[in-house]
Amino acid sequence: MEAKNYTNPKEALRALSNDLWGMIKQKQGDLFNLALSGGETAKEMFNLWTNEYESVIKWQVIRFYWVDERCVPKTDDESNYNHAQRLLFQPLRIAESHIYRIKGEDDPQTEADRYSQKVKELLPDHKGLPRFDCIILGIGNDFHTASIFTSNMDLLERKEPYAVSRHPKTGQYRITMTGPLILNNVPILIPVLGKGKKDMLQRLEKDYLENDYTPAAYILSRGKEIRMYTSDD
Repeated sequence: MEAKNYTNPKEALRALSNDLWGMIKQKQGDLFNLALSGGETAKEMFNLWTNEYESVIKWQVIRFYWVDERCVPKTDDESNYNHAQRLLFQPLRIAESHIYRIKGEDDPQTEADRYSQKVKELLPDHKGLPRFDCIILGIGNDFHTASIFTSNMDLLERKEPYAVSRHPKTGQYRITMTGPLILNNVPILIPVLGKGKKDMLQRLEKDYLENDYTPAAYILSRGKEIRMYTSDD
């Protein structure tokens, strides 16, 4: 894993964005399959992309997928798709045909099965699983990543590309990438930003990384090409 610290969140997100653009250019115009996460950092990233990268990145070659989604309607304020639609896709005029959303309003298991099949159809195969060109992950203060929590660590080894998860406190159902898909020889970019994340990062490094007690530690200890972006502020 490569980790770099920056003065502020915007600088960290610029570094991530430049690294992403470098990956896209390496494909020389071929389609680039990108999996997005949600959350507050994603909102900051989308705003940066629309304000500073509209004419830099060739958005037309990107196909957008999701790491995870809450099981809510697409217009709900908790929907990861909703945030991306308002803050990224509409401002950049991304064609709907380039967006493959998880339908959080549908039955969770049925949708997890459908989305698993969809990515199998559209993405290249690598060792029996679809392979993205890049995954952007987050890490929560409780050390969850994607929608894999310490209460459902089994999802780190689940064979299906996507599965149903449940938030341990709220009980909310979610659909999430499983561990094997995340770790399927794909570059992973992880922005971990804000003062509230410092203690979490220190604890992760000190107590968890060597022992795989949490989903985040499990992924970090096994990923072959992980870049983490942190900031002082």
